[in-house]
Parts: sequence; C-alpha cells; structure tokens
Amino acid sequence: MLRLLSLLAVIVLAGQSSPAAARTGSLTDGVIRVAYDHSLPPFSYVDESGEAGGFTIALIHEIAKTRGLALEYVPLDWGEAVARLAAGDVDVIVGMKYTSARDRLFDFSESFFTMSEVLLVPKQDKSIRHLNDLKGRVVAVQRASVGVDLLESVRRVKMLVAFSQQDALDYLHIGRAEAFLGNPWTAQSILEKRGEQDLYETRSGLINPADYAFAVREGNYRLLQELNSGLSQLVQDGTYGRLYSRYFEPYSAHIADWWRKLVTLLLAVTALIALVLVFGFFWNKRLKYEVKRQTTALADSFAFQSQVLNSVDSAIIAFNLDGSITLRNQITAHLLGIGEECLGRRVDEYLPELPIQEAIEQRQQLFRGELVRQEGGSRFFHYYIAPLYSSVGEVIGGIVSLQDRTEQKHLQARLVDQEKMRALGQLVAGIAHELRNPLTAIKTFIELLPGRLDDPHFRAELIRHVPVEVERLNRIVEDLLDYARSQPMQTRAENLREMVDWVLGLFARRLHHEQVLLTVEVPPHLTVRCDRARIKQVLINLVVNGLEAMEQTAQKQLLIRAGSESGAVVLTIADTGEGIASDYLPRLFQPFFTTKSQGIGLGLHLSRKIMREHGGELTVERSDGTGTTFRLVFADTPLSLSPGPTRSTEHVEPMR
Repeated sequence: MLRLLSLLAVIVLAGQSSPAAARTGSLTDGVIRVAYDHSLPPFSYVDESGEAGGFTIALIHEIAKTRGLALEYVPLDWGEAVARLAAGDVDVIVGMKYTSARDRLFDFSESFFTMSEVLLVPKQDKSIRHLNDLKGRVVAVQRASVGVDLLESVRRVKMLVAFSQQDALDYLHIGRAEAFLGNPWTAQSILEKRGEQDLYETRSGLINPADYAFAVREGNYRLLQELNSGLSQLVQDGTYGRLYSRYFEPYSAHIADWWRKLVTLLLAVTALIALVLVFGFFWNKRLKYEVKRQTTALADSFAFQSQVLNSVDSAIIAFNLDGSITLRNQITAHLLGIGEECLGRRVDEYLPELPIQEAIEQRQQLFRGELVRQEGGSRFFHYYIAPLYSSVGEVIGGIVSLQDRTEQKHLQARLVDQEKMRALGQLVAGIAHELRNPLTAIKTFIELLPGRLDDPHFRAELIRHVPVEVERLNRIVEDLLDYARSQPMQTRAENLREMVDWVLGLFARRLHHEQVLLTVEVPPHLTVRCDRARIKQVLINLVVNGLEAMEQTAQKQLLIRAGSESGAVVLTIADTGEGIASDYLPRLFQPFFTTKSQGIGLGLHLSRKIMREHGGELTVERSDGTGTTFRLVFADTPLSLSPGPTRSTEHVEPMR
C-alpha cells in the first residue's frame, strides 16, 4: 500500500502545472469531473439505462443543484479512479474512506458516512472467525482499497485482488477465494440481488470503521469549500436524511420491522397469559378467539408466500424425492408452458435436460448451468437445482429455478458487434495514417515534375524513391487483405521441420551476409495440424523481426526450437537483439503499432490472429538488452517423434 501511495504522489507532483494552481483549484471551465466506482452499490453504480446512480451520486447531484455547479460523471474501476484523481484527470471522487496515508495525497470534505470493512465467508466454513484465522488462506479484496492494507498486517495471507467489490464476491462464489474482505453494504446489496445472501455469513463484525467523504486533489480548496457548504445545506434542509432513507433503509428496515413484530407478538402472548390467569371464566371464549386469529394469520401468511412466489420473474418448481412436482409458480406456464397439470408428474418429463436424478441421488449438492429450449425459437435459461429441507433439516426434495437469459444473450451479441465496429474504426484510422505518408512523397515528386523534368539528379531521385513508396503502398494493401481474409482454413498434418527449413531458405543469403549463427532444434518428424501457407507467413514475420532486431548487435544468434509441452507442440524463435522495452509490451500486438521507421505494424497482429485461428497462441518473452523469444503454441496437435538427429547449428561465414 505504501508503494502504491508513493507512486500516486509522484503522479500528483508530475501532473501539477504550478503550485498556485494546485492550491487554489480550478473551476474556470465550469464543469466538475466526477469520478465514481461503477460497481459499488448502493453508493455508486451504472444503472440499467447507463446512467450514474447511487447514494453518493445523488448526494453530489443535490450539492451541484444548490451550489450552481455543472458535473460530468466518469465511471471507473476504483483503482483507476484513485490514479486519475492523483494525476488531475478528474476533480473529485464521490466517496473515499479517510486514512492518514491518503490524507497526504488528497483533501477530504466533511464526513457524510461511516464506512467499515466486513469479513464474509461461506456458512459451512467454520474455521474462519476473525482476521487472525486468515493465515495461509486466499482472501478476495478490491484493488487499492483499505482492505489491502488490513490484509498486509496478517502474516502469510494470500490476497486475490479484484478490480471491483463485485468481482471479489465472484471469486468467493466460484471458490477461488475462501473469504471476502470489503464493504458490507455493497456485499449485502449484491448478494440480495443474486439471492445468495443465505449462503454466506459475517465474521468479526464491522472492521476498521472510518470517515467516508468526497476526495479532491490536495490544495483544491475552492472545490472543497463548495462541497462542504453544499453538504451542510443538505443536512439542514433534510435532503441528506431523505437520500439516506432511500438508499439504506431497504437493507436495514426489515431487521427493525422483524424486531417490532417479535416484540408485538411477545406482548400479545404475555397479555393473553395474564388474561387467562386472572380471568379464568373467559378461557373458552378467549381460546376460540385466539384460534380464529391464528388461523387468519396463517392464511394470510400462506397468501403472502404465494404472492411472493408468483411475483418473481423466475420459473420455480419444487419436487419430492421421487422427482414428482409438488409446487410451481405462475410464471412457469409463461416461460416453459408448464401448467397445473404438471402436479404429481415427474420433472424430467417436462425438463429432460436437467440433472434431476443426479440431484436426487446427491442430495446436498447444488447444481447450476445453462439450458437452451427451442420451442418458439431459441430461448436461453440459467438454472440451479438446490435441495429442499424440512423443518428438522432433512432433505425432502429439491427446488428448480430457471431464469430467462434470452434478452441478456442478445444484448451480449449486440455488444460484441459494437466492439467489432469500434475495432473497425481504429483500423480505418490506421489505414489513413499509413497511406498518407507514401502518398505525400509521391505527390511532392509529381508537383515538382513540371519544373525539374530536365534535372538529371531530380529524375534519378524520382526513379529511386517513387517505386519504393509504391511498393510500400502495395505491402499495406496486401497486409490488409491478409488481415481481412475470411475464407476457411485448409488444415492438414504438416511437417513442422520442413516448413521451418523452407522459410529459412528464403533468408539463406541474408543469414550468410550478416554472419548470423543459426541453430535449429526441431525434430525431423514433428507434425502439426495447420494451414501451411498461413503458418509460413507467421514464421516469415518472426524471422524478419529477429534479423532486424539484431542489425546493431555484435553477436548475432537465431535459435529455433520445438518440442512437446503438456500435450501441445511449442515452437520458439529466439534472437539476441536489443530486446523489447517494457513500455511497448502491452501494445506489441496492436494493429499499426511499430518501432521501425519503415514498418506498418501489422506483422505481429496478423501472426497472433493466424495462431488463434488455429486454436493456438502467440506470446512473447522479453529481456532488455539480451534478446526476445516468441512462443508459438499449437494446441491439441498430433505429435510424431522419431529417433535421429534433432539439432543443427550453422555459423555463416562472410562471402569471399
């Protein structure tokens, strides 16, 4: 945590244009950039319409109305929000827990909430009771949160850091983590929305309570004064209380209501007993009255349960240990076409795709998955099958819940299409940039041609440069055609050594001229299933990259090695060039990214695209100053290894 804060401090110092600007703040452009954690309900989130929502969003919105401020909301992951505020890309974070370390980086408004951490574990895990029990355990926690600092004080704890509280809860749900440390309100909100609140319980209560406030860059006193004045006004006119009730009472009011009902019931029973003892002669009349009252309450309870069951948007079916249906809600008929006639009949008659028999045999296990039904068009359902217990804890059957995910699947497909269109826009922008350079050179020569046609030196330069630029245009078009190629691959078993030797034959003269020590360690009978032409294209790209990387290197060595790793064929191509800078690694396979003066940046992108079309992968291992290694993984390909020489080393002497 200290390392993170130190880094943020450097960012802050680098991002400040002047000390005066940092101390006075800036509201001159009239728009306050408001960063918020987009996955932190009920405090802040992105709602179904794509708008910012939550308690802190509503709070700063009301402040802006009272103070006449204009806001621009910026949804971010929490760690990115903190970094953006430190760098000055945003003006305020709507909610940050106060710590002394953060106070050195930011200025905080008056507190408007008390924030704590909570330790959440599965109910069946009785071994974790408090923080000291986390030694040697895997704990899910949000990146850049105070929970990370808490866990750093626990010896041998293994932190699984997530981008959001929801992601951390997902790690706990799928079993990658044994506990969750984070915001209790957010955890309760997410679990209740999923219907999983009964699967986990809180241990150690509330941990490390602290003030929760707006955070601005250090020295932005003008904005801080506006926020504090707005908060004070909201508290005085009652707006703060109304907002608090709207967002937090749904998670706490039912507890108070339950206690009120319990107290009321106890008082009623006490009064009844007192009346029976004092007024014995009213016994029979009172008894009849109580029987009637309790019967009505029971009927009302059953009616309430039925109403709740029929109000949910999921199809719910209960069955006994014989697999016979005992209960179903009304939406089952709408979603699955299963009506009242199903009662008493087996579940697998209507839903043969579900593992009902397996659920009956393994009574304590929870089953979940996806189901596709074709009646009236494809419809997608997410289902889970859980055991149904009696009042004494015995398994008496099971319950099936199916939720219609068809619209969600269609939405995901539309999002994929949108992402493709975004990538296409980036590609078009890159094409325009790459075509403009050679066209500019050709245009310059053409404009000078009428006045300098008789100049022999000009004609020589024209003949030398224009064909080169035309060839560059041709290479761009050919690479783009390869990039857009959509015809199916023609795959078959190919000898990997033969393909490597064929490609190296193209570079034999260059290898000899540049005195490159070539080492090939590929078994002669190692085969892979692939499209021969496309894999040759990948090999050519990687060999060219290796030779160009070694142009300024005294000791030039190219090592090509292949073998079997975990059932897959792995081919590595290593050079002793200058290596790849760490800053370039994240962008290495992006279209049109290149560090070469004559490159267009499609080679590595096309190579990875081709490998992924084969079901494999292309990765890179860098080492600054000592070379680069590319790994081609051919997944699930047949291997054929035969005895014989597998290593050849050639040192190319200079031509005489």
